[in-house]
Amino acid sequence: MPNTKTALSLPDRWGLKAPFGAIHHVALVTNDMKKTVAFYRDVLGAEVAMNHRLPGGDGRRHYFITVAPNTVFAFFETPEALLPPYQPPIQPKSGRTLDHIAFFVENDAALEAWYARLQGKVDNLSEIKNLQGMVRAFFFSDPNGIVLEVMAETEAGLNLPSLDDPDPAY
Repeated sequence: MPNTKTALSLPDRWGLKAPFGAIHHVALVTNDMKKTVAFYRDVLGAEVAMNHRLPGGDGRRHYFITVAPNTVFAFFETPEALLPPYQPPIQPKSGRTLDHIAFFVENDAALEAWYARLQGKVDNLSEIKNLQGMVRAFFFSDPNGIVLEVMAETEAGLNLPSLDDPDPAY
């Protein structure tokens, strides 16, 4: 029987318990590491934290790129990869299991600053949207068609936990 006393149960900003202290990395695929690095470094201001070639002699790259404190995107380069085309976020879809990745900023001023910074520099930039009165957010895509979101809480806030599904999955 596992020792549950050693498992982490850390509260987040809303007081909800989580089993882990943070996400270290999200593993993603690119078919063009130079374009991917240029986007995250030059457009978003990220840093390359690690870069190396994968074993096997085929020259494939594996890079860690910072996206938040203690969190990286771990890109695996496969030049022959056929990446799925861009699909708008939060819409019914198939063929892509990852819908989008959201970054949280501290307030509405930061959200507006990011929106201004990304104008003309990213593909598929949406308008800033008020999502259910809880957050303001906008979406865009990286060079690999991965949808990214920048979001900030409204004054109403997320008010988590918010458990109003009439037929919950638990």
